[in-house]
Amino acid sequence: MKIKTLFNILLVIAALVLAVLATRSILRPEKYKALYNQRAEEIRVRLVTIRAAQAVFRNEFKKYAGDIDSLVDFVNNGVVHIVKTSGDIPEGMSEEAAFKAGLIKKVVETIPARDKILESEPNINYENLRGFEFIPHNDGRKFQIQLGKLASKTYEIPVYRIDVSLDEILANLDRSINAQGTNAFRRFLNRVFYGGLAHETQFKSKYRPIWLGSLTDAGTSGSWE
Repeated sequence: MKIKTLFNILLVIAALVLAVLATRSILRPEKYKALYNQRAEEIRVRLVTIRAAQAVFRNEFKKYAGDIDSLVDFVNNGVVHIVKTSGDIPEGMSEEAAFKAGLIKKVVETIPARDKILESEPNINYENLRGFEFIPHNDGRKFQIQLGKLASKTYEIPVYRIDVSLDEILANLDRSINAQGTNAFRRFLNRVFYGGLAHETQFKSKYRPIWLGSLTDAGTSGSWE
């Protein structure tokens, strides 16, 4: 009787183990996908902010910021100069003649760079301008800007590119999973089902890096567009 009972207990344990393994095999790739998509979206939001800041920077200085710290300083402390025309042009008079006659003149106004950036890109807000230089979940690692120039017949076109590798997108996965536990039991389940997920290279091969801009053409599109 004792042997039969022990055998039944072992069968139950074996069944539970198999159930856990089967559930793990189903949940793990979906969890990996969810984490990748979540992080990719966080990165896209920051790259869109960088693109808007770079566009305003180029309009002001006729070039792109060569490093992320310079761009951050421009966003936080820089100003943009806006040339406006003051006065009225009489009917039948050209603008050039009105300028010469002193009827109109150019007035240069300055506004904070961050205000111009927010005005130029409706999909970002003040919150997006805080910490946009950091790659999410990378312990303070910053985006790296590569600069280049394209030669045309009459002038050179400045270009830039930012690459975010898969390793950077998926950094510290296990830490993120553990942080999602709201209580001890949830954290235990996370360890059982998702422990070591960062080392599942067969999942990683299904996903792609993210980039913004190009060094071979004048576009500033992102890999997600």
